[in-house]
Amino acid sequence: MRSSLRYPTRPEIPDVPRAPWSEIGPGFIRDWGRPNGRTEPEHLEVLGPSGSGKSLFTVCILKQRVAAKNSGCVFIATKPADSTIRKLGWEVTQDWRGVQQHPQVVFWPRTRALGTKRKAYQAAKIQELLDRLWVPDSNNIVVWDEIAYIERLSPELRDTVDMYLREARSQGITLVMGKQRPQGVTREMHAETSWAVSFKPADHNDAERSAELFGSKKEWTPILESLNPEKHEFLVQYRKTGASYISWIDKKPPRSPSGKPNGAATVRRTHS
Repeated sequence: MRSSLRYPTRPEIPDVPRAPWSEIGPGFIRDWGRPNGRTEPEHLEVLGPSGSGKSLFTVCILKQRVAAKNSGCVFIATKPADSTIRKLGWEVTQDWRGVQQHPQVVFWPRTRALGTKRKAYQAAKIQELLDRLWVPDSNNIVVWDEIAYIERLSPELRDTVDMYLREARSQGITLVMGKQRPQGVTREMHAETSWAVSFKPADHNDAERSAELFGSKKEWTPILESLNPEKHEFLVQYRKTGASYISWIDKKPPRSPSGKPNGAATVRRTHS
C-alpha cells in the first residue's frame, strides 16, 4: 500500500561555481576597479557575522591589491583590539600626520575613555580624517571595519558617510565596507556598491535579507545557507554583470621581508 505521507525535500540549490581564492583571487584583483577596461573606483561590501572570516578576507584582498597596484589605502579601525588587522603589517596611527607619511596605513583612534566619551573621541578623529581625505583625485581606498558602528557615532559623521557612499567615486575614492548584518545601515551602501561579498549569515532571517542583495530571495537564500562556515566560504558577486562564485581563502598572502608592503603609492592627501 502506497503511503500518503509527503516528506519535505530540500529545494534545489542553483549551481554556483566553487573554487579556492588562490584560483579566483588574481582575476578579482585584476578586474576590481577596471570596469570595461577603464580605471574607475568600485565600492565593495563584505557581510558576515563575527568569526565568519570577514576580517581575514578583507586583509587578504587589501594586501593583494597593494601588491598588484600599489594603491593608497586607509583602514579605519574602531575595535579596542584586532589581531587580524595587524596582519596587514601597515603603520598604525590616529592622527593626520601619520596618514600623510604612509601610503598604506591603519587609522586607529584609541582612548581609555568608555561609553559616550569613547564614541565622541572616535567620532571627532574619524570626522577629521574623512574631511581631509575629501579632495579631488584623492586616489585612495578607504576601508571601514564596521560601517554601521561608524555611522552611529554622531549625526555629522552619519551625513559624511552618506556623502562618501553617494559621491566618493567622483573624488577617486574606493570604499571597502564591512558589516555584520545586512540591516541597520543606510541603503545607499547596497545601492552604490559594485561588488558584494557575503559569508554564511547568522540565521535564516539574515540569509533572506542578504539574499535580496544578490537577487531573488528564493534563489539566493539556499546558496547563502549552503556556505561552509568551517572553511569560511563566501559568496562573491559582481553586480554589474551578475557574475557570481563561491570561494574560500586557502593561502595566506605573502609578506615582504620587512613585513610591510613594498614601494610607495602615489596618493593625494592634502590639508583642508
